[in-house]
Amino acid sequence: MSTKSLSFMVENGLNLRDIVTTGSILHINQDSDEVDLKSEGHADIPVDTLGQPVPSFAGLSELLVAINDTRYVKKKIIEEGGGFALHAGCTVSIAFSGYWENEPKPFDMVSVDKPMVVDLKDNGLLPGLQMAVESMLVGETSVFLLTYQVMYGEMGIPPRIKPKADCVFYIKVVKSILSPKEGKIDFSEPNMFQRVHHEVKKLYSSGTTLFKTNNYMAATQMFKKAVNMLHRCRLADEEEEKVQEKLLIKLYINLAICYNKVNKPLMACTACNELNRLKSLWNNGKVLFQNAKALRTIGAYESAEKRLKKAMSLHPDSKEMKEEYELLQKTWKASIEAKTNAEKAKKAVTGLISDEFKQEVDELISNFKRNEKYQLVLPSHFNSEELEYLKEVCIRENLFFNKFDRGEIPDYEESQSDTGTELKYVLYKLHE
Repeated sequence: MSTKSLSFMVENGLNLRDIVTTGSILHINQDSDEVDLKSEGHADIPVDTLGQPVPSFAGLSELLVAINDTRYVKKKIIEEGGGFALHAGCTVSIAFSGYWENEPKPFDMVSVDKPMVVDLKDNGLLPGLQMAVESMLVGETSVFLLTYQVMYGEMGIPPRIKPKADCVFYIKVVKSILSPKEGKIDFSEPNMFQRVHHEVKKLYSSGTTLFKTNNYMAATQMFKKAVNMLHRCRLADEEEEKVQEKLLIKLYINLAICYNKVNKPLMACTACNELNRLKSLWNNGKVLFQNAKALRTIGAYESAEKRLKKAMSLHPDSKEMKEEYELLQKTWKASIEAKTNAEKAKKAVTGLISDEFKQEVDELISNFKRNEKYQLVLPSHFNSEELEYLKEVCIRENLFFNKFDRGEIPDYEESQSDTGTELKYVLYKLHE
């Protein structure tokens, strides 16, 4: 199989050539009911690991056989499989462990009890993994040496993945089924939920893996597309409605986390509002924590405090929640102090203006409002304190205030005595 014949594309315009440069591997984990994204960091890797560390790739390479003429992928079967050969019409469940040379722990793994599900026609894997899996049979366990040309590229992803980084993968094909029918989904058709369900779980798992490689924007797109599909699909009965609701809860939780990661707090709050509608906000401390972070960012400190206190009551030992609470109190206090200082500064500026100037401005505005003219042109010789007072009066009296170059003022006829500067301030009456 030639690498040039591979065209790797994921839905929503995510090209595998971009994935190679970021080191993403799209995990499709259909069997997991757990929410995969964590608010900060990731869970410890399970001990259920395939294979073992490899001290020397050169030594291992002598024991392996290339699967094609490119010699980018070498293989040795550890446990024989059986059945028909895998092809593009298959959806396979695989477990694997990936190792760098002479490293004691795997850098990526999927356990046998929760295998990754991949539709081979979608090319959701890196090229080397795609080639490796397609060389296997159901039940087979094999070890592969994969060169950088079909994995993470010549540049790698420093510092996590070195340039020209070869790697070893132990892979087990757990099962294989024929992929669901292709073609555009017609959401108006009855009995479409099973197909939509299949697509949503693929998007969910792909988004989860993108999140774990810090590709938060791409993960967000996956989760959003899955949500839209679920909302558009017709449901046949209460059982399908329960499944839909369960998936929506997982997706909205992940969206809230992703939106906070990319600094979109309003969108995070929207996701949390949906979770509240689904009755999955106030009983979930981690969701309340995400909601509180978003609310703090937009300055809704009181609401943030309420949610964070509830979250802390559900997770009293959470260090990150306690740190967030301290940050909230510090930010809230700083906001109050800034507002107070601004008000003091405003009063101080107002106090610098003479009563005579205030009276003159008040009379000028009062006369302007009584006459028929719709605009009043003023010179620009005011100092900053006088200008601030003038603006304040205009707001109070419901007038527009703007500045123009003399030649830009609409319907303005200069008098012979008008020899001031080119800049003018213009007041407008608001049309009733």
